[in-house]
Amino acid sequence: MSSEPRQSPTRQQRDQKLSDLADIFMGATLSHYSKSPLEDAPKAKLITANAIAEQLDLLSDELLPVWLKKSDISRFIVCAGDVVLSARGRIRAVVIGPQVANQQLLPGANLVVIRPREPGLNSCFLAELFNSGESLRQMGLVVGSRIPSLRASDLKRLTVPSLSKTQQQAVVELARARTDAVDATMALAEQQYKTASQLIFDLIWDGSDT
Repeated sequence: MSSEPRQSPTRQQRDQKLSDLADIFMGATLSHYSKSPLEDAPKAKLITANAIAEQLDLLSDELLPVWLKKSDISRFIVCAGDVVLSARGRIRAVVIGPQVANQQLLPGANLVVIRPREPGLNSCFLAELFNSGESLRQMGLVVGSRIPSLRASDLKRLTVPSLSKTQQQAVVELARARTDAVDATMALAEQQYKTASQLIFDLIWDGSDT
C-alpha cells in the first residue's frame, strides 16, 4: 500500500507545479567569480549555506566578498522577494528582504533560487514550505531520515499546495508569531542567566565570611 499522502480530487486539481508559479535556478559556480581580487572586476557578496542562520535570516558576517569574472552574471544576482534554498545537507530557506537586496548578493552553487512569478504566491509562505520537515515529506523531498541533494529539476516538478492569499498570509503571520515567541523566550532566558550569574558572583565575593 502506498504511503504517499492522499488528497481530495478537488485539492489535487487546485495544486500547481512550482515551475508554473516561479523561476527556479541554481546559484553561480566558481567559473563566474573569484574569491581573490581581480583587477577592475566588479565585486559582489557570495551567499553560502553558512549564511542562512538557524533563525532563517542572512548572516552578514558570513557573506563572502568575491570578484565577478563575467559580465553576464546579472541573472544570478538575487532580488527582493527571492527565496534562497540550501540544496545540500540540511534544507533551509530564507527570503531576501529589500534591506539586503541592494548589496549585489550572489548565491553559490550549492543554493537554489526560487523567484515567484505568480503575483498570488507569497515568498514567505513558500519559504515556510521548505523549512517544515513535514512539508518536505509531503512534497516527496525526504526519503526516511535522509535529505537528498536537490537540483533545480527536482523543484520544478514539485506540486505545491494552492492556498488563497488570505490563507498564505495566515501561515506567514503564524510563522512570524512563532519566531517572536522564540526570540522573547531566548531573551528572557539570557536575562535570567545574567541575573543568576551576578547573584552567584555577589554571594561568593560579598557574602563570604571575613
